[in-house]
This record gives sequence, C-alpha cells and structure tokens, in this order.
Amino acid sequence: MLLSEPGYTPYDLSFNLFGIPVRVHPGFFLIGLLFGANWVRDPELNTGVRVLLGIAVIFVSILVHELGHVLAYQYFGKAGRIVLYWMGGLAIADSGNMAWARSGGGRFTGNQQIIISLAGPFAGMLLIVPLLAFVYAAGGTVFWSTIFGFIPLPVPNLDGTAMGEVPGVMSVIWAGVLINLFWNLINLVPIYPLDGGQVSRELFLKFDPWNGLKNSLILSIAAGIGMAVWGLKNGDQFIGFFFGYMAWQSYQSLQQAGGTGRPW
Repeated sequence: MLLSEPGYTPYDLSFNLFGIPVRVHPGFFLIGLLFGANWVRDPELNTGVRVLLGIAVIFVSILVHELGHVLAYQYFGKAGRIVLYWMGGLAIADSGNMAWARSGGGRFTGNQQIIISLAGPFAGMLLIVPLLAFVYAAGGTVFWSTIFGFIPLPVPNLDGTAMGEVPGVMSVIWAGVLINLFWNLINLVPIYPLDGGQVSRELFLKFDPWNGLKNSLILSIAAGIGMAVWGLKNGDQFIGFFFGYMAWQSYQSLQQAGGTGRPW
C-alpha cells in the first residue's frame, strides 16, 4: 500500500531484512494495542500476553506483505524499503544502486505495476501455507469452510495434539490464518491506495489513458463508501473510519485532477 510516508521520530525501530531497509514507526504498534487481544482469543492467556502475541502476528503478517512488493521491485531492477506505521505498511521504491535492467529506467510500466501490486497480497496469503504445514506436522487437521459464502477458509484444528495443549499456539495460528486471508483480500478491493486500487487504476489507464484516472477514482470513492457502510453496519467502527478516510482521499484526488481524466 502507498500513502504519504510518515516522518521519522527518535523512537523508530530500524533494521535490515535480507538487505532490505525496514523502519517501524511507533504508531504501528497502535494497531496491535487496539486489536491484538481481539485476534488472539485464548481464555488461558491474560490480556497483556494476548496483546503482545497479537502485535507479533500483525507485525509478521504486514511485514511479509510489504516484502512481497519490495521483492517485485527488485525483480524489475529497482531497490525498495519498507515502512510500518499506524495504517499498516508501505513499500517504497528507491533508485538505489540497482540497474534498471528489466524496466529500462523511468516509471514502472503498467503491467509491471500490476504485478508489483499483486505481489504483496500473494506473499501474505502464501504465509498461510507454513501455518497449515505446522498444523499437519503437529498431528492436527485442517478442514475447509467459507467466508462471505464463497471464499475458501482453511480452519486449523490441533485438538488432541501436544501442541494443542500449549496455551496460545492454536490462537496464534488461527489469528495468522485469518489476518493473512482477510487483510490481503481487503487489499484487493479497488480502493486507492490499496493494492486493488492500484491495479484498477493501471487497468483503467491501460484501456483509456485519458479518462482512466478519473474513472479509477470514481470507482475508488464508490467502493470506499460501500466498505465503510458495510463496516459500520457490522459494528466495526475502525473499518468504517479506515475506508471512509480512503474514500475521502480519493475524492480529494479527483477534485485536484479537476474531475478530468488527464493521463499521468
């Protein structure tokens, strides 16, 4: 996902992952503090432990998602870095010292940008695989259900296994599956600057360079309002605020473009 990068603070956590710079803004931990205990639901654990485990699951999940984007940057010959902050994560392309061997320099092509945008959700959903592999390796089972009536949902089960008796293990695995499925599906909704919004923008521009930007922003506004209403109807004020804010951002972008579809 791409929004304006948050400023640096003295409390930022910085490290390298496979040579990729990662910066964690203190605001990132607000996500875990607010929702960590809701994701890791284990009555055998106190609230503080559940929050810490929730922060860890959210941290790894979003980091892997953004890592997918940066690895795609690198595939197309451009360096990248990751910033985690209060609204999730950012993958930021930098010119660095890498040669633009595949892209030929300049802006990514439309097709390249689509691949880069889809690489994040793909990496996030791929993280579900080792979680399920751990369940099978521990002697557990996985059965399949659906969410929204049609999206496959793997449901891990460690009942009757040694790992199933360890407090927090089943809750962490279940939280990892849900977060990486739900969040990455949400990212595919055509709302800018989510990955789905960036894909839809490139597709609109590809087939209609003059009106593509305008049409993608109109779709982003409509989809953002729809998701905000859906969140509020289901009692999720964060979802309502999150998508309402993005719809407003898209509206502002449309106004700045003068309502025209001038190509970028």
